[in-house]
Amino acid sequence: MVYALTVAGFDGSAGAGILADVKTMAHFGVYCESVCTALTQQNEDEFVAPGWVIWERIEAQLETLFKKRTFKYVKIGLVEKAKVLQRIVEFIREKSPDAYIIWDPIASASAGFHFLRAAEQNKFMPIMKQIDLITPNRDEFKFLGFEAATASGTFEFGKDFALLLKGGHFNGEEAVDILWNRDGAKHEFASPRLPGNGKHGTGCHLSAAILANIALGRILPEACEISKKYLSDLLQSGEGRLAKDF
Repeated sequence: MVYALTVAGFDGSAGAGILADVKTMAHFGVYCESVCTALTQQNEDEFVAPGWVIWERIEAQLETLFKKRTFKYVKIGLVEKAKVLQRIVEFIREKSPDAYIIWDPIASASAGFHFLRAAEQNKFMPIMKQIDLITPNRDEFKFLGFEAATASGTFEFGKDFALLLKGGHFNGEEAVDILWNRDGAKHEFASPRLPGNGKHGTGCHLSAAILANIALGRILPEACEISKKYLSDLLQSGEGRLAKDF
């Protein structure tokens, strides 16, 4: 059995967070265990409160799971602040130095609640250099400073980590995701843009699918391509804003 770990928030609607990650990885045949960073109060249309879990409880969850097995594939989702992300990454690197880590940087909920604070904007770059893949959407890409760094030429994509810029929040007939890989190559993955206001938790599903495919031995561009197709199918499933996992 192939194991992976998600360190993320709990969403009671099961559209995003831990439950979405577990369902997605199970779809690909990967057994996903989890650590909770936030007990959120939300449904697919409304976000009320984050319910942050303090670091000591996050650490205790990690310690217990790592007593049983060493995780080689880890996804990090919702975190309260840079300090918590740093501690999670340091813990994983200490216990599993060669682990493949993906961070899906959730800056705000689709319902409008903001998580990451502007005052911490400059604290994330040193942490991201310890992570293998970052998967921001357009707003997160800007928040983390990539847009400004690109304009000034001060950041070289793919040098310290791979980055997948998700295209769902851009305009155009197609949703185009752009991957800057660590080998210097640039890849694009396109899918038709679908009408409507989209599904809840798409970023969680995509990053979890990518990690599952990495865990199954696929190289990153292939994992992204497969995951993009999976997400496209998912977006056309279910009713309302909840996707039907299949």
